[in-house]
Amino acid sequence: MRQFQSRQQQLKQPVQETARPSASASASAPAREVTAQDIDNEMLDRAAALWTTRRIRSFFLLLERPPRAGQR
Repeated sequence: MRQFQSRQQQLKQPVQETARPSASASASAPAREVTAQDIDNEMLDRAAALWTTRRIRSFFLLLERPPRAGQR
């Protein structure tokens, strides 16, 4: 139950950008326009991270199961 509640709280928090330029870089460099390619790359990165997380969780669930006799 505690995991479910903490998960709901995490989902309610606003999504933050993953990469932020340093303060010195943003002061000297002009802001760059976000392109469709940037959005596609961000979506692909998030999908890959989600897929990887699910695979890792599935692996740990398999490790937690007791071995069954007579089955592979």
